[in-house]
Amino acid sequence: MGSEEDEDDSEGPEDDDSEGESEESDEESAELRKMMGQSKLDGDATVRDMMKDTKSLATNLAAAAQTDVAKGNAIKTQRKAFDTLLNTRIRLQKALISTNSMVAEAHQDETAPEASIEAAETAALNLLNNITDLRASLDEARTGNKRKRSAFTSSTPVSNIWDSISLSESGNVKHRKITLEKWSAKTRGVSTNTAKGQLNNGAQQSLTDVLDSQLSNSAHLIARTQTPRSCAPLQSASSKPASDARIYDDADFYGLLLKELLEQRSADLATNGTAEFVVQAPWQVARDAKTRKVVDTKASKGRRLRYTVHEKLQNFMAPEERGQWGERQRDELFSSLFGQRLGLGEHDEVESEADDAMDAEEQGLMLFRN
Repeated sequence: MGSEEDEDDSEGPEDDDSEGESEESDEESAELRKMMGQSKLDGDATVRDMMKDTKSLATNLAAAAQTDVAKGNAIKTQRKAFDTLLNTRIRLQKALISTNSMVAEAHQDETAPEASIEAAETAALNLLNNITDLRASLDEARTGNKRKRSAFTSSTPVSNIWDSISLSESGNVKHRKITLEKWSAKTRGVSTNTAKGQLNNGAQQSLTDVLDSQLSNSAHLIARTQTPRSCAPLQSASSKPASDARIYDDADFYGLLLKELLEQRSADLATNGTAEFVVQAPWQVARDAKTRKVVDTKASKGRRLRYTVHEKLQNFMAPEERGQWGERQRDELFSSLFGQRLGLGEHDEVESEADDAMDAEEQGLMLFRN
């Protein structure tokens, strides 16, 4: 009995140790699961944050792309509008030359037909109304205020037309200066050293200040427009061309526009290989007109053989025999045409060969008969 009690006492501490170890393992596993769960939650939160950042980045990139597309479309629209206005100015060149030629000394004694004068006046008034409508629509789009305007007619006094043009010009001066300053500041390059003698000193003067300084001497500019040059060919052809207040010649500005147009079209042609249209310079037109074409003087009256070289045959092969008739049947068909049957002489040749063979045999037998 004593031994059994000793055994029970010895087993008691072992059970307590095992139970303590199991509790510790349970606590460790619980802590481990808690840590794993916390790390999983942290990982999910990190993934969500990364997805949000990626989504916001994609949204920003898409918005930037849309902004660039809108800017590109705006530039294309502005360029198209400028090309349209330049095309209008080019078309007005003939009308300007004709108008300046009317006041020349060679045409002072001539009287133009009334119908032509009325047609020219109507066309000029229509052009003025279209330009005024365009400026009014631009002002309405900018300010949002609509104004009623009556169209100019032949009965409208010239003073009223001039007052309307001056009023529209004075109302756009402030907006024009703000726009020029804005885009000049965006396109102005950052430079520390300014070249001496430069027209626009970026560190001291703005673009509007430079324009105002250039336009301050208006008397000199007006005198330049009254000097006959390319836009007044009859007056400039005289030995001593004098200034005339009745003409308008903007050859300087018009030549600058044409030069920029030629440079732009040449650059587009060199870059893309194509251009919308290329305006030739006057000296190029004169050179092309003087260039003689190469003409063959011996090509008339049949003195030179004319022929056309045909292209080489490709993928050529001999025909295949797919018919059911043979050569003999075809020969019989063509020999019996037109109700007559023609012999080809093949049987005659066979019979003649047989007769020759029989004659040779008889000649051989004659030796024994004799």
